[in-house]
Amino acid sequence: MARSRRGASRRSFEARGGSTLPSEPTYGAGSLPPEAAPAPQDREPLASRPAPQRQAASGPRQSQPRGRSGPSSGSIAASALLPLRLFVGFTFLYAGIDKIALDPTFLDLSARTSILAQLQGYAHASPLAPLITAVAIPNAWLMGVLIALGEIAVGLGVLSGIAFRAAAWGGAGLSLLFFLTASWSVHPYYYGQDLPYGLGFVTLAIAGHGNLYVLGPWLDRQFLPARPAGRHAPAPAPVSAQRRHLLHAGVLGLSAIVLAVVARPLHDLLMPSSAAGLSSGSTAGTGASAQTGAGSAYASSGAYASSGPGASSAAAAGGSNPLAIATTAAVVQAGAYGFQVPTAIGNAAPGDPGVVVSLGSGKFAAFDAVCTHAGCTVGFDPQAVMLVCPCHGAEFDPRNNGQPVAGPTNVPLTALPISIQGGEIALRA
Repeated sequence: MARSRRGASRRSFEARGGSTLPSEPTYGAGSLPPEAAPAPQDREPLASRPAPQRQAASGPRQSQPRGRSGPSSGSIAASALLPLRLFVGFTFLYAGIDKIALDPTFLDLSARTSILAQLQGYAHASPLAPLITAVAIPNAWLMGVLIALGEIAVGLGVLSGIAFRAAAWGGAGLSLLFFLTASWSVHPYYYGQDLPYGLGFVTLAIAGHGNLYVLGPWLDRQFLPARPAGRHAPAPAPVSAQRRHLLHAGVLGLSAIVLAVVARPLHDLLMPSSAAGLSSGSTAGTGASAQTGAGSAYASSGAYASSGPGASSAAAAGGSNPLAIATTAAVVQAGAYGFQVPTAIGNAAPGDPGVVVSLGSGKFAAFDAVCTHAGCTVGFDPQAVMLVCPCHGAEFDPRNNGQPVAGPTNVPLTALPISIQGGEIALRA
């Protein structure tokens, strides 16, 4: 019955116009069609077939944890520069605080180591001399305060990472300014310390802080608007980079001012009792620091002190001979005698502090007392018979034409020609 039904269905399909489908041949179990069966000579035994080759590993397989990546080159550079960042940051921070609070003479325009004395010394050899004379010297106290605040701001910015690149470029600018003024007379140039500081700040400005020990993100969270909580809360407008930079710069500047104001009262507490002696017997005038007139002498501490009766003839001689600076008796008694240069002589400018030294055996030598390193006024050490700079320790030998023997300069003091007549020492213009 089943066979007859299939035949009837096939006949009815053909009657409707369908085509006859070929019947599928059947093969035995496990057999292949004749065309698919391989020729007898093409068959190989299984034992002779080569085993599939696996690609040899070039080395041990290294597995990397998911979600983690190695340190970036920026973070490595920031870590490597961390010692430099700490050193220059702390040094500039300390330098600014020292000028404001610890050094009692820096802002005291009557002192021999004041900012005024240094600026007048820079005006001799610095390439910025016209600018120093026209702008800095008339506003010496303000210049000193701005320099101190700038150093404090640079130190805070580099150490905290707030306005880091601006602080680093500011440190580079200050270092360049110091190089063109304080270190300009240092030869060879590698004896000066300001160029290495400048290059260090440039390196930090280029490399950045690498988000290493910075307070910027915390500052942003405190003062900049945060994203409101909630799934459907509207997103705030993005904070512009200019606003963030303005915030960081404002906080940095305000922090420097607050720190300076807090540190300033330490000036009176930490001021040594001998600091007042630096300006005793002196009058603040147009000289290159706390100038004394003809009636003054160098004390053993290097500070100016009031003279004894031996100076009266020099003071009186000043009326008849404007180039008279002292008497031989006064210089022998004190060892060295300070005066004010009355006129331009060689590299000495009018108003510069001068010093005449007793060399023994009736010999004397006079020099411009402006240190050739940073412009401070040198003092006299009677035990060593040396002219010593109180700012950076430069020492000059008056017995060898004022040649430097120690310190950060190799430029000698300017020698002043003198003549001696009747016990009176006078300059020769």
